[in-house]
Amino acid sequence: MGGTPGFEPSFILGADISSVQEAIDGGATYRDTDGSEKGILDLLKNHGFNYIRLRTFVDPGAPYGYAFGTGGSCEKREDYCDKNHTIEFGKQIKAAGMGLLLDFHYSDTWADPGKQIIPEAWRNARSIAEMAGLLKAYTNDVVAALVSEGARPDMVQIGNEITPGMLIHVPSASTDCWGNGSSVNPSGVTGRATNQNWDNLAALLKAGIDGVKEVDDTIKIMLHVENTEDVDGVTWWVNSATSRGVAFDVLGLSCYTAFQGEPEVWEDTFNTLARTFPDLSFAIAEYNPERTRANQIMRELPDGRGLGTFFWEPTQSGSWGSSLFTQQGGTYRANSNDFAEFDAIKASFGL
Repeated sequence: MGGTPGFEPSFILGADISSVQEAIDGGATYRDTDGSEKGILDLLKNHGFNYIRLRTFVDPGAPYGYAFGTGGSCEKREDYCDKNHTIEFGKQIKAAGMGLLLDFHYSDTWADPGKQIIPEAWRNARSIAEMAGLLKAYTNDVVAALVSEGARPDMVQIGNEITPGMLIHVPSASTDCWGNGSSVNPSGVTGRATNQNWDNLAALLKAGIDGVKEVDDTIKIMLHVENTEDVDGVTWWVNSATSRGVAFDVLGLSCYTAFQGEPEVWEDTFNTLARTFPDLSFAIAEYNPERTRANQIMRELPDGRGLGTFFWEPTQSGSWGSSLFTQQGGTYRANSNDFAEFDAIKASFGL
């Protein structure tokens, strides 16, 4: 099936702002570096940002889900990052003339290298084929709903930081609402990325890709792994996927100095991958420190195959890096020094 041509800027200067929807509902406001109050999208656009990444969970209100609050302090007023909230936010992003990357976590809560928890509604699957069918139907439903509501994603990410695979774990008695303390599915139906199990992971990836392409075959597909510091490991992962017929457009990597080393490491990995996989494009799916270098590394990849970057949650700080804003009560004030760096990137790249 054909579709509407996607938003294709000369370079993606993106950000994941999935948490902002909840913050706004709680009364948050945003002020630009000049002190003027703006909507978050207009503020980011003012400094060159042109693309937004949104994460989505299968059922964040399920037990052990993102919004449920089991074993932790993450109980939320609404099921944020579900299909309906993603449609609502996605419509605003598209109305603002920005690109949209939809990030499927394929879980009710956070999916990352430490946990890939099977959604509660899928845990009775008795085979990988049944699991793949559920994944495809869910993917198709969400993408079709976004398209029909005027929030067509320009790019879709099939899984989040899936170096170990996806749909691997189930909650245990000690699992919290972030997914920590989960265990491998005892039924053995998993998408673990091992030599013995890669056929299962490939079946799941193909199912997700097919679910997107049956709605609109022009939407770009990203796969996202995070072991950027291990170029041989990334190469093995991509070869394992492509040798099994998993067809995708963009390889996204995570680039945090706290976890993946210094920019020289990232640069070596991306350059090696660009030589090894001449048909792939690349993006930094998540980063925070070394902002100029991250964007330069992408910009300098050959043949324009470095599509761009996605800054992780600019209104938040954590072990991954610092916020671009200073918070006072419910007001977030854009930091002049931080945004001056993006203003320079904007000017240098002609964005």
